[in-house]
Amino acid sequence: MAMRPPRRGASSDARDRDERLSRFLALVLRHKPESVGLALDPAGFVDIDTMVAALAAQPGWSWVNADAVRQLAQQDSRRYEIAENRIRARYGHTVPIDTPGTPVVPPEWLYYGVPPASLDQLRAEGLHPQERQFVHLSATRQDALAIAQRRDSDALVITILGRQASGAGVPFFQASAGIYLTRAIPPQFLLLPNPRTSA
Repeated sequence: MAMRPPRRGASSDARDRDERLSRFLALVLRHKPESVGLALDPAGFVDIDTMVAALAAQPGWSWVNADAVRQLAQQDSRRYEIAENRIRARYGHTVPIDTPGTPVVPPEWLYYGVPPASLDQLRAEGLHPQERQFVHLSATRQDALAIAQRRDSDALVITILGRQASGAGVPFFQASAGIYLTRAIPPQFLLLPNPRTSA
């Protein structure tokens, strides 16, 4: 007689469910709200009850309720923001939004991880988002490197003159405690390695 696999505990099931919901929320709030029949407002927000109804109508998601969404957003407040009865992703959008966070004067320095092969392009064109709507800048060099190394183990960190760029009219938004967003950084506000030492 074949043995059944051991039954996972309730806490493991709850973690799996939370992780699935987090991925689904990220998909809807960052990339494809229309896939469940939603439209985000210009700041990326959507009414929680409206979103819950749209999610719960999807096959396999009938268990989703407002409490589950609020609890997840509170547990991952770096990624999601709730304002009254609305929710949005704080960053990572590929769908167009106008204001991804609170407009701020940024710190003196911000950081961004790049592949070494991109340095010449950065010198010529500045820093632009790739597939996203905004450039995601980190408040610490360590965070920028950790994020960049997920994509390229040889990544290096460049410094952005955030305060100077802001003073010259580049708008910045604070998405969370350690993440700042902007649409682009002109090359004069990037501190890049000397070409002879970047190899």
